[in-house]
Amino acid sequence: MSHQQAILQGFQQLTQQLLQEEHQKPPVAPEHGPQQTPDQQLQRLAFGFGFYLKPRLSELIQWAQRSRETSNFTYHLTELNLAHLAGWVTVIAGCSLKQASQWINELHLDDGLRNHLNQLTASSGAAISADFNMGYGRRLGWYALVRALKPRVVVETGVDKGLGSCVLAAALLRNQSEGHPGRYYGTDINPQAGWLFQNPYREIGEILYGDSIESLNRLDGTIDLFINDSDHSAEYEEREYACVAAKLSPVAVLLGDNSHVTNKLYQFALATGRDFLFFSEKPADHWYPGAGIGAAWAKKAPTPTLF
Repeated sequence: MSHQQAILQGFQQLTQQLLQEEHQKPPVAPEHGPQQTPDQQLQRLAFGFGFYLKPRLSELIQWAQRSRETSNFTYHLTELNLAHLAGWVTVIAGCSLKQASQWINELHLDDGLRNHLNQLTASSGAAISADFNMGYGRRLGWYALVRALKPRVVVETGVDKGLGSCVLAAALLRNQSEGHPGRYYGTDINPQAGWLFQNPYREIGEILYGDSIESLNRLDGTIDLFINDSDHSAEYEEREYACVAAKLSPVAVLLGDNSHVTNKLYQFALATGRDFLFFSEKPADHWYPGAGIGAAWAKKAPTPTLF
């Protein structure tokens, strides 16, 4: 049996298990109105399967064969989604749409970073659960914001393998070459986290190991860009925002990697008089539906109108 045949056979068993579970459930009838015939229901089921489920299932089967990732999935974004991301960046940073698109493309064209990631993936013991040529996904938005805002201090909680750390540091290095130095701080409770975050990117940053709340409490100075991406419970996310509230600079931007499942950053924005905007990811050729980026930033005074 070939590798592909084994995958398909296993997938068939999973499908049969799902059907057996559905057989054990009681029938579901409409709340109001007449019951459709089985043929009518089957037609609707076939439409939904062909329109939505079949493409996703095909992507899932392909992903199971080509990828080694088990969590924190990486992927590219669709072209339309990239355009939406550029528009999202312009609203928060106040830059032009053309400039936001150029910064997003700048990361795509960064061969130095791409080679760095691939070389460390190949040489790391973690390569069994990591892919080559990782897609940056929503981290493209992180990168563009760093390029636009020129932050002096960037803090990311929860670095995992360090892909986001490298992306953020790459943007800071570009800013530094243009006369706008900045520094990166990551936090993670796992002492093995951040294996991708090596020189030259580590030259302008560091990872603080231990509980993120404790690390944030020990961090001195003001924060210009804060990214919540650690413990994804709503309670812990809320505690992180409360912890950094007094450390934020007047122009600070907060990004929430959990905003597709909680409203904690939205509530923080409401409580502190900030604006809020969410970007929703649309991965290309991947079964995962995507996450997103919540953003909260200080409202700017309106520009006086001259008559």
